[in-house]
Amino acid sequence: MASRASIAAVLLAVLLGYVYNAYLQRLLFVIGAFRQPGSTELASGDFIVIDSTLHCEDLHYHDSTGLIFTACEGFKGSRLKWFPPIDHFFEPSNPGLHKGNLQIIDPKTFKAQVLELEGFSGPFVTHGIDVIDDPEKPKGEAVYIFAVNHRPNPKHYGENGDVNAPRCYSVVELFRHVVGSGKASHVRTIWHPLITTPNDIFAMSPTSFLVTNDHYFRTGFLRALEDITTLITRTNTVHVQVQDLKPVEDDDSGVHASVALDKLHNLNGIGHGRTEDEVFVTGCGSGLMHVGKILEGKEAEKIIDVSKTIEFGIPIDNPTYFKDPYANKTFDASGVVASGPTRAVDWMKNKAMESVLDPSMVWMASPRFSGQKEEGAAKGEEDWDVKVIFQDDGQRVRTASASVLLAIDPKEEQGRRRAWLFVSSYHSYNVVAAKIDL
Repeated sequence: MASRASIAAVLLAVLLGYVYNAYLQRLLFVIGAFRQPGSTELASGDFIVIDSTLHCEDLHYHDSTGLIFTACEGFKGSRLKWFPPIDHFFEPSNPGLHKGNLQIIDPKTFKAQVLELEGFSGPFVTHGIDVIDDPEKPKGEAVYIFAVNHRPNPKHYGENGDVNAPRCYSVVELFRHVVGSGKASHVRTIWHPLITTPNDIFAMSPTSFLVTNDHYFRTGFLRALEDITTLITRTNTVHVQVQDLKPVEDDDSGVHASVALDKLHNLNGIGHGRTEDEVFVTGCGSGLMHVGKILEGKEAEKIIDVSKTIEFGIPIDNPTYFKDPYANKTFDASGVVASGPTRAVDWMKNKAMESVLDPSMVWMASPRFSGQKEEGAAKGEEDWDVKVIFQDDGQRVRTASASVLLAIDPKEEQGRRRAWLFVSSYHSYNVVAAKIDL
């Protein structure tokens, strides 16, 4: 009996050692512990800085309008003063918290326009967004813009503040924009107890959307531990339904929410897929992208059924699907674009610095069409190829949290398959555009 117990103990130790070693190797790879920053070479004229686009965390290309929508900040260093998504709660009364804005980038002129916010005065601390057509208008004429807003919580910081109340009162703001008007009208603020640490949004209609909660722990040591310990799987994605779009006194009035996806690590960016019911959700710190299908639950609630998990080589944020408009039988560049820091191992110290070189990488995951079984980076029934399409050493853009790819007509490039890649982040001073090969 003792001999059998000893053999079992040895086998268990070997198994645990193998699992731990694989986990450690994956962690060191994703955080870039031994990775040196690179920089994609670009010809003169193949790199453009979009002026006045400060700290834009998320980018969304809207097909009906041909425009890129984003949410940005109003002054440099604002992320150092107050930005709960990176555990910065330093100056809740800073007037700069009212300076967040919505912007539209024209990818043809590379010019950005700040939208005037009607019926809204802030605070507006921007994060993830989504944009959908107004279903009551012809496509491209008017849109709804959903935007995460990380307000200081008056219950914590108020005159009779409760130190046990959360420091942040994170909500979703809903705006309506008539294309070409230069304005966005505030429809209402949306809050529910299940919206705790919102990061990104997937809009299905003006009254129905998914929102990710990127952390279980809001601040402190446990939050930092949650960032790097991928075995802490306590984040979720919530489905929110709004009863109507009339002005309300209470942010939670007519709001119903339910958990659509649960018990995964650091759920962060969320993006639309190849079909209306396909969704991409990233586990940022794990370097994972979960491919799921939106299913019907009870009482019009939505749930996400994850069928595949794709491994990237860096922590990835907001995923965007690029559908190649010039695809043919021999070449199709379609895939999911996601970006993040080259060396996340330096992130903890860099996040608190005003000026620092934060290198970044943009990766693309594409379905494998050949059907050949190779050693890949995909888990599940469908194989995906994953590759790096752009790198920067921090000289051109400070890290990356969002990236959008727009194809260029091959006729304009002497037959070459090329695209404009727009990149930005919550820390970057400008959105940038780089012309790259597909």
